[in-house]
Amino acid sequence: MTIQDRIESLGGLHDAIILSLAWSAEERRLRIVIDNVNSNTFGLPEDPGPRSATLVFSEVTHLEVNANLTVAGLMVYDWTIASKEPATYASSLMLSPGGKLTIECQSVEIVEG
Repeated sequence: MTIQDRIESLGGLHDAIILSLAWSAEERRLRIVIDNVNSNTFGLPEDPGPRSATLVFSEVTHLEVNANLTVAGLMVYDWTIASKEPATYASSLMLSPGGKLTIECQSVEIVEG
């Protein structure tokens, strides 16, 4: 399963609450910790239950933040990702109540737990 398929199967992580965001300039790595990778199905019969996860963007070549990161309860509204060229991904995380993260990198992982 590609990372794009995984994100789509998770409903773009709709309604996942962002617990923390950490940028390492030295490692060129962005880590975003969310409360529930299954937030899109919360309360539905097919909901497998809550599982926290860390979104790891490695070898970042572009990071654009257009959001108020001090807002309590900042959530992912939608996450789209595309292969820009071989071994490069372009991600767009739309945030709620407003804002957007744009990330270009060589590796994207969803690490559960």
